[in-house]
Amino acid sequence: MMVEQVPSSILWESKDHTVAVIDIPRSIAAAQGTSEHPCHDQIASTEAITTPYASNEPKSGKAKQALAAQAADIELHREYSALLVQALNQVRCHHSGPWHLPRYISEKPQHTAKKRKLSAVREPAYPLSDPPTCALAESEGPLSSPDEILSAISNTILTVFDSMPIETREQHAYSSLMETKSCSLLTVCDPTGVPNASFRIPSNSSFHLGDCANLTDFHATVRAQAEHLDTRRKFDFILLDPPWPNRSVKRTHKTADSTYAIASSLNDVYDLVMGMDLDMLMEADCLGGIWITNKAQVRELVLGEAGIFAAWGVELVEEWIWLKTTAGGEPVTPIDAVWRKPYEVLLLGRRRVSYAVATPTQAKDKVVSRVILGVPDLHSRKPCLKELIEPLMPNAAKYRALEVFARHLVAGWWSVGDQCIKYNWKGYWRPTLNDRVTD
Repeated sequence: MMVEQVPSSILWESKDHTVAVIDIPRSIAAAQGTSEHPCHDQIASTEAITTPYASNEPKSGKAKQALAAQAADIELHREYSALLVQALNQVRCHHSGPWHLPRYISEKPQHTAKKRKLSAVREPAYPLSDPPTCALAESEGPLSSPDEILSAISNTILTVFDSMPIETREQHAYSSLMETKSCSLLTVCDPTGVPNASFRIPSNSSFHLGDCANLTDFHATVRAQAEHLDTRRKFDFILLDPPWPNRSVKRTHKTADSTYAIASSLNDVYDLVMGMDLDMLMEADCLGGIWITNKAQVRELVLGEAGIFAAWGVELVEEWIWLKTTAGGEPVTPIDAVWRKPYEVLLLGRRRVSYAVATPTQAKDKVVSRVILGVPDLHSRKPCLKELIEPLMPNAAKYRALEVFARHLVAGWWSVGDQCIKYNWKGYWRPTLNDRVTD
């Protein structure tokens, strides 16, 4: 009997692994499954962009100068531009396939006229002796939007472990533990106990649904898990996508499709991140990753002498540049654009074995640069990095990973944030009907 191969989210990759074409919706879907229980289903997405965005570049010299002053180092962006042009040429020369996979296009969920007060059911939606599948029900009745549901059930901790004996569940200091061999369901009910919505929970995933500004309970849960299940308390990889300030969005308000409130200032972001005490959860050689904007002040906040990496004892080792392209492989805006650049940057730093306050990395030849090319998905939704990050882990089969400000869960990872299961809402998914196993 042969297990059906599940398509990878990596559509093409260079031999030296420095350039890759990735399908963003598939990267999220693939991360919901494991090698034993792969996920074949599709997550709702948007139509792939076919033409670049209309140009809104400043026309006057004064406007261009003002924007350039706010951007990160001009020389750095020139280096990025050269790197991106080289990567594009490399892909066009060696990749003859598509730049994205077919997408499941679904209408946005309708908001109800009035919010309902909901309560979370922390027990599995199915008996532990009968592991549930990822199949969707035909209908669950009227639904609030995922944002409304999550707002009502925030500050919930839920963990899923394959190795958790049923009899041990009753002895835990925290009761929201479940056991499943495949993905499970977290059911949200109205005050009468009627199921109102369900969220798909990947195998071996753990999450803390709550405010990132207060992770006291989360730290306690990690310690309790380590004590009761004899697991490591620290992580090999920690990933953050902070809510950086955006002047085009009103303070503390959310964009139409975003998941986290935008911070008011860079100092707010710094205080928020440093208040999480994530350094207490880092292994000696932990890899830490932070998505940043293209503003010089943001980069300095992470890499400066008094920046986040320095406080963590982390040194910059890699920069990943996500170049957003059309379905035909064209950058969504000119690579050298001043106003709206077609790329975002992920900074990756490695913690030193002997902890000390790190100094900013000055030698560029010590930093590995990689380019990820992908057609944009929903607004602010980043590629899931699981397939790309695992080769950098000490043991790809046993590493521990934590994503902060998460928007969806990942099989085998911990996730934190008050929207960390948003895209696990069943309404965002379409199951495939093909046979999973063939003779």
